[in-house]
Amino acid sequence: MSLKSFYWKTRTLISGDYREVERNCIAARNERVIKKYKGREDIYCILRLYTDEGGLFNFFLKALAGISYSVQNGFIPVIDMQTKENIFLNKAERKSRNVWEDFFMQPAGVHFDEVKNKKNVLILENPRLPGSSMMQLMAMEKQTAYWRKLCKKYIHFSPAVEEEIKKYADEYDKKDRWLGVLARGTDYLSKGVGHAVQPDMDTLAQKIQSVKEEYKCDGIFLATEDSQILDELNKAFPGEIMRVEQKRYRGRQDEKLGQKADYRKDAIAMNISYLAAIWYLSRCSCFITADTGGASGAYILSDGYEYTHCWFLGTMGSTDDETLDISRI
Repeated sequence: MSLKSFYWKTRTLISGDYREVERNCIAARNERVIKKYKGREDIYCILRLYTDEGGLFNFFLKALAGISYSVQNGFIPVIDMQTKENIFLNKAERKSRNVWEDFFMQPAGVHFDEVKNKKNVLILENPRLPGSSMMQLMAMEKQTAYWRKLCKKYIHFSPAVEEEIKKYADEYDKKDRWLGVLARGTDYLSKGVGHAVQPDMDTLAQKIQSVKEEYKCDGIFLATEDSQILDELNKAFPGEIMRVEQKRYRGRQDEKLGQKADYRKDAIAMNISYLAAIWYLSRCSCFITADTGGASGAYILSDGYEYTHCWFLGTMGSTDDETLDISRI
């Protein structure tokens, strides 16, 4: 194992352990706060979201969890992505910009600035959505039906996202049956980052072809941040690929995209485009993906698919595959 590989794997292991302890402490605090305020009327529940662990759909799932806590306990949900730093917001903007509203409307129509100094306020930090992985969502129909209904009622796109979606409506409407494909590359290819393992291109292309034929899909809608994946699938399926235009990276990135300076600079515009792409995925007839936050987002935003295939291939860097010799067992 190289020194660089050892460094990244050690950092990921230590970071993962620390973050799990941190998440459990936050969850315990949130539980105490809910118990204290439960039963009171006109309580605003500020959902304070912050993390450097993941991208937009990490925040989306946390927001959905917080909205659920609010609804179940009679609170009024208000999302705060302003008070603490996140990958979309620099320190200079924290007093004036609630990044949630770049992507979504407030779930109850109440802005954070309207209530942040009121006394009838409780704060939940980074609430956790139970069963948010694709494996859990696909296995638990009743739970998924709950998240979908909650999402339809409380999650609405910002005007900027709605405008981005409209740009592609005419092209999308030319086909009746789309096969949606979410294909992640870049930082998902690096062991040190620790994302879910993605299928190789041959496996992905073969699956696209078989599903397209079996379910009679007449178009392929592709969501990817990796220009290399886009180029290879365009070669495999010439003239069949539709996608949203966005800034893309090429090939493996050895750090999380959200930690790259040029990504942070363009993060809001890039993720407005990405959110539009996820929305189109949610409208497709069939869906092919691996286990990612964006996949969970599309699955919850959808009304359900005729067919869903999700690869569950483990976590990148969780084992040294090259040292696992089956003949030794």
